[in-house]
Amino acid sequence: MSTDLRSGAPLQIFGGGPGGLAAAYYGVKAGYDLALYEGSGATGGNARTLKLGDCLFDTGAHRLHDKNPEVTDEIRNLLGSDLMTVNAPSRIHLAGRRLRFPLQPGDLLRNLPWQKVARIILERIGRNRDPSPSNFRDWAVDQYGKTLAELLLLNYSEKLWGEETGKLSIQIAGGRLRNLDLRAFLRGVLPGDDPRHLDGAFLYPRHGFGSIFSRVSEEIGSGRIHCENRITSLKHGEGRIRSFVVNGTTRVDARTIISTLPLNLTVEILDPLPPRTILETARSIRFRKLLLCVFCLKRPKFSDNASIYFPESEKPFTRLYECKNRSPFVAPDDQTAIVLELPCHETSPYWQMGEKELLDTVLAALNDVERVREDEVLNTAVYKLPFAYPILEVGIEQKVEELIRYLADFENFHLLGRNATFQYLHTHDLFASAKEMVGRIDL
Repeated sequence: MSTDLRSGAPLQIFGGGPGGLAAAYYGVKAGYDLALYEGSGATGGNARTLKLGDCLFDTGAHRLHDKNPEVTDEIRNLLGSDLMTVNAPSRIHLAGRRLRFPLQPGDLLRNLPWQKVARIILERIGRNRDPSPSNFRDWAVDQYGKTLAELLLLNYSEKLWGEETGKLSIQIAGGRLRNLDLRAFLRGVLPGDDPRHLDGAFLYPRHGFGSIFSRVSEEIGSGRIHCENRITSLKHGEGRIRSFVVNGTTRVDARTIISTLPLNLTVEILDPLPPRTILETARSIRFRKLLLCVFCLKRPKFSDNASIYFPESEKPFTRLYECKNRSPFVAPDDQTAIVLELPCHETSPYWQMGEKELLDTVLAALNDVERVREDEVLNTAVYKLPFAYPILEVGIEQKVEELIRYLADFENFHLLGRNATFQYLHTHDLFASAKEMVGRIDL
């Protein structure tokens, strides 16, 4: 077994997605010698920008919110004037109509039958609050009433995670319906827009979201990045990772490691294997897979929205996004690319379908929303993301804590990022946590 690939680098980073790249970026800024190992042929992970025909598109409906000024300044310094402020609101497609996202009470009043609106209001007034709901379904019904919860939150969540909402953790609850209190409903009866409508403003790079990480990769330097080098084994002993194996053949002496690999995969490749209880816990946590169906169209735009959400179960996709509404520079004036997301388990018929059958199925469902003529479709593609979303089931917090506590016993091994810590982290979170981690590790 050979031993090369910069065995002597004092900082070794596993994974070339956003988290790993952010760690390497701050490592280089700190003056550290480092090596980054990425299993695929390119960096960027699930935040890449790809090209189909003449159109650019992102592998996800990514955007940058200015929630951490220090991170925003860092990215702005990297991209300069290419980092633009964009105002492109999103919509919810429901019963043939498009409601604003985040959801606005006035939209419900204007677009739902009055009997259903009355039921929603009565459920809000008469609900008995549960101080400690045990799952997401109970939380949603408690917060918004059964009618509204089933109309939007519960159906959409079951499509997204592929599980009954009674089995999902309340961790998946976000702030998306935070404007829906009774006073907001009553204000929505009045003419005009709800004053708390969010305008959809965010930051976005001129040439696609992936250009953030392309620039980060440039700053790291190609000599420090080793693509097509998958970590296949972690040799450990006496409380340390002693070495690791790349592509099943090359052994590398381990120094200080920052890993962004999926948490369950990390446990599975330990050598020797961990105790049976740890293995069983690792095998019980799961990631949701995601299909991206891409259509390059011969039309200036499909809609005016950054994203359109589809909570109804009849549609196989959960979201459509159009990068040209984030930046006009990603497609010619007379073309646009739309991407439809289909969350799947490995056993899903959609995941098993051939590419042509899948695209035909998705396009047929899309035509029920808005007609796309065959002669408008210039190019198509399908991309599979095997580790798209951590599935946050009831009890997941205890399982993740158990695994992280076990791995923390290896003094030279540190976990970073969404897949490694099994939590939702946005770009600004990843940069901030990467900087903090690089700053505190002792090389």
